[in-house]
Amino acid sequence: MELPFFLLLIMSNLDDVLRGAFVQQEQEETKSKQIEDRIKSYEGAGALLPSRQYGKPVNPEKFGLTLRSIIERNDPQLAAFLGISTGYHKRKEEEELALEEMKKNMLAKTEELRQKNMSQKEFRERNVLRGLRPDGGRFF
Repeated sequence: MELPFFLLLIMSNLDDVLRGAFVQQEQEETKSKQIEDRIKSYEGAGALLPSRQYGKPVNPEKFGLTLRSIIERNDPQLAAFLGISTGYHKRKEEEELALEEMKKNMLAKTEELRQKNMSQKEFRERNVLRGLRPDGGRFF
């Protein structure tokens, strides 16, 4: 018995839909597995990773605060991808830039004071050689 053409067309579409769903599920599982493996590579994160159903995406809403912090500290790109980034790395970078700027300012002020002290020392030495007081006044 031969099936009508429209039934073959519907079954063919169903096969395509089923094949597409299977491929999509496998791709999602592969992506989720890669994310989990990446997270497990961070020290202390493997035990904190919640279980998930096969073929379902990693759900960062189930992550605890500790796991979120570990991920963000170790991999800011993954944290941004998962939507759990708090800006930790941005703040850390700003703090480091501020510290570097402060170091440069301190070095500049130290050099400025060194130059000033050197010129005052030379002034005092010249005055002593001329028979004056070190501050430039005359002896009585």
